[in-house]
Amino acid sequence: MTKLEKARAVINEVDGQIAQCFEKRMHAAEDVVAHKMEHHLPIFDGVRENEVIERNLAKIEDEKLKPYYRDMLIQLMRISKEYQNAILHQGIYGYQGAHGAFGHIATGRLFPSGQQKNYAKFEDVIKGVLNHEIEKGVLPFENSTTGEIGEVMDLLYRYDVKISAFYDLKVEHNLMGIKGAQLSDIKRVYSKLQAIEQCEDVLRPFDFELIPYTNTALAAKLVAESSDKSIGAIAAKESAAEYGLDILMENINSAHDNVTRFIVIENTLPKHSNLVMAIFTVNHESGALAKIMHIVAEYNLNMTSIRSRACKDKSWQYYFYMEVEGDIADKNMTECFEKCREHCEEFKVIGCIEEAE
Repeated sequence: MTKLEKARAVINEVDGQIAQCFEKRMHAAEDVVAHKMEHHLPIFDGVRENEVIERNLAKIEDEKLKPYYRDMLIQLMRISKEYQNAILHQGIYGYQGAHGAFGHIATGRLFPSGQQKNYAKFEDVIKGVLNHEIEKGVLPFENSTTGEIGEVMDLLYRYDVKISAFYDLKVEHNLMGIKGAQLSDIKRVYSKLQAIEQCEDVLRPFDFELIPYTNTALAAKLVAESSDKSIGAIAAKESAAEYGLDILMENINSAHDNVTRFIVIENTLPKHSNLVMAIFTVNHESGALAKIMHIVAEYNLNMTSIRSRACKDKSWQYYFYMEVEGDIADKNMTECFEKCREHCEEFKVIGCIEEAE
């Protein structure tokens, strides 16, 4: 056995011991977080962490290794805190918007027994997942009438979260005003831009001033707090009930088959699927995108969707989103994606789901 082979044998043996010790340590962390939850204590304890670092550093005899061991301890405790946070926030699900928003409705239907947490922005929901403030997040992904939610797609390109489920919510928009308001009183109507676009054909004969607002539920809240009969909001019936508004016109969608697809996001991919989603940018070479499509076909996989979006930080460059039928754990799928990566600057699997047959 060579010197290299002997060193690698020692490393392999130690790595196995580290794996067992790591698992034992993380199981102990489960007991720690259970105690902290019971006694309402914070996850982070700076004094305790410093004690752990100094006590363990004293056990290292080789002085030149101490800075590296310190780094390892710091990273280990960071991982432990993340794990404790994940346990602490199990059963909490995040969405963007206020009570009564479509995101709130979708989250309630997906996780009826869970605790809900709302965020001001789509990006905040994603950060909530990454920081383990919530177990999962729910975001609008595309609408059957107006297409994809570009901001959400860009965030999936930017951040490393994973799609684990779809949920299709039938959207019924309603025009509402304060108690006692009549349709003839309304001059200005507030709502999220996509909601306005989905109702424009129905509202056009009334010559309302249509004003984009943060989201549908907050538009309803604005109207409720204004006490002004001349302003209305486009929102769900749940928002009218939440903020005490009268519905002046029901189901004003231009297309009555109006469905918003929501995605559930989390930190890890499901182990199996029948639909896989990936985002990629291709190399600057002739026919690069065609090569990706050819590879997918070559592996006898069905690409059900492909779309392009402009890269915000790179002028005249685009990234692509694709959906491919199949199991993420299947060797054929894995080999296909490895082949695709040869022609891509970036390639990442952003989700996989089990769709109903």
